[in-house]
Amino acid sequence: MAYSEKQFRDGPLVSVVMANFEAGDRIVLALRSVLGQTMADLEVIVSDDASGDDSVAHVRAMAKADPRIVLIEGKTNRGPAHCRNRALDVARGRWVAVVDSDDIIHPERFERLLALAARSDADIVADDLLLFHEDGSAARLMLGTDAASCFAVSPMRWVMAGVDGSPPLGYLKPMIRAERLKRQRYDEALRIGEDYDFVLRLLLDGAAMVVVPEPFYLYRRHSASISHRLSGRDVRAMIEQQQALVAGYEGLPSELSAAFARRLSVLREGLSYEELVAAIKERRLLASLGFLARRPSHLPRLWTSFTEGRQRRGVAPARPAGTERIVLGGQGAHAGRAVPAYVPSHLVDWSAPRPREVWLDLASHAGARCIAMDDAGRYAAGFIPEVRFETRVREVL
Repeated sequence: MAYSEKQFRDGPLVSVVMANFEAGDRIVLALRSVLGQTMADLEVIVSDDASGDDSVAHVRAMAKADPRIVLIEGKTNRGPAHCRNRALDVARGRWVAVVDSDDIIHPERFERLLALAARSDADIVADDLLLFHEDGSAARLMLGTDAASCFAVSPMRWVMAGVDGSPPLGYLKPMIRAERLKRQRYDEALRIGEDYDFVLRLLLDGAAMVVVPEPFYLYRRHSASISHRLSGRDVRAMIEQQQALVAGYEGLPSELSAAFARRLSVLREGLSYEELVAAIKERRLLASLGFLARRPSHLPRLWTSFTEGRQRRGVAPARPAGTERIVLGGQGAHAGRAVPAYVPSHLVDWSAPRPREVWLDLASHAGARCIAMDDAGRYAAGFIPEVRFETRVREVL
C-alpha cells in the first residue's frame, strides 16, 4: 500500500509506540520493520529515555526520509512506562501498537492483526513472540508448543498466566483499539511488568482480547535487555501495585480474587529468591545461608539458574550475518526449501492451527541471505531475524 500525505494529516490507522533507551543501531532494524509494513497507514512515535548512545541520531536520520517517524526526547531517564505514556499522549491512530526499539516485526504483522481484530471484534489483539538470541542460543516460541489456534483472554486467564504453569502473557506486545484507552496510561512506578499491569486494567474495564499464536513479533534477547531481569525493588513494586489495584476494584468475583491471591504468593516467593540471589552476588555468606534455611525450595531454582548460565557461556558463537544463503518457496517452486502456501490476510481461517514449528525452524537462520521464489517464500522469510533478501533467482532455477 502506498503511503500518502493525506493519510498522515488526517490521522493514521495505527500509531506505533516505541520506547527507546540506548538501543544503538538495533533501532534501525526495528524502525525498518515498522516502516516496511504492508499496512503503511501508520505513524511511529519514538519516545527516548535520555539515551547517551547514537540511537537518537539514527532516528533523526531516518525521520528526515520518512515523516511518519515522530521523535520525543527525554532529558532524564524515567523508565519505559513514562516513555510510552508520552507517546500515547500524542498518538493519533485508531489503533495503538507497542513495539520495542530492539525488536523486529513481520512485514504483514499489522495487516494480519487488524484482520483478526475485525473478524473477532476484539479491542486488543496480540501474537506470539519468537524469541531469538544474539549469543546463538536456540530460538523459541514464548507461548510454547501447546498453543495452536487463536484464543480469547479473560482477566482470569491473564492473571493466572505464568502462575498456573501456562506461559506468562504479560510479555506479549499488544495492538489496542485507541478508543478503549481513553486516559488509561502505564503505571510509571513499574519498570518491569508495566505491560502486564496496563493490559490487565483494560481487561478489568471490559476490553475483549484475542491472541493468535503466529509469531509475528521477533523478540530480541541480548545482554542489555531489561525485561528478563528482575531485582528485589522491581518485585516489591509489582507486589505493591497489585495490592493497590485489587483494593481499587469492588466486588471482584471470588475466583478472580483467589487468582490475585495466588499470584501475590508467587510474587512474594520471587522476591525471596531475588533477595537470595542478591546476597550471593554480594558474597554475604551468612545471609545467603539464612535465606536457604528459611526457603530450601529455592535450591532447585538456584541450581537451574547456575546450569543454564554455564550452558549459555558454552554456546558456540552465532554464524556471522550474511554467510548463509537460503532459498524459500511454496510447494510449486522449482528449487529451494518448500514452505506453507501463502494465504492472504482476508482469507485466513483464524480457527485453524498455525504452522508455528515451521517458523521456529526458520528462525534458526538469523541473518541469512534469502531468495524468495514467490509470495509464500517472502512471507516465510519474515520469520527469519535480520534476514537479507537477494534477487539472483536464475542461479537457483
